Amino acid sequence: MNKPLAACALAIAAILAATPAIATAEMPYLKPLRRAQMYNWHAQYAYTDYGVPTSLVVPPTAQLQTNWSWGAPSMRVSRIDHQFTRNYAGPGMPGPWAYTPHNPADTAQFGVYYVRAPWYPTQP
Repeated sequence: MNKPLAACALAIAAILAATPAIATAEMPYLKPLRRAQMYNWHAQYAYTDYGVPTSLVVPPTAQLQTNWSWGAPSMRVSRIDHQFTRNYAGPGMPGPWAYTPHNPADTAQFGVYYVRAPWYPTQP
């Protein structure tokens, strides 16, 4: 009788030790900023006219974009996480950009990518 009770107490202690002591929450408008730190704002393709990836500025409240491709699946909806800030970060990093292929298979290969305009909400 004591062995099952001890095993149960040990399991509960392990669960309580694994859970964080403080629950933190962030405002919903900060989530895209956290996700944007994990990946580039471009897909390594250059806009042919400029020779570098080019940003297409969308309203700061835009959240989703539609990407088209040829084949299956032919459409996908993804988040727009990256956003301009007020401060100039300096010139971009030079890189070996791929140019638009003669027969592009996806709209990401055109070298133009959505980036949200600056917005600084006044929420607490």
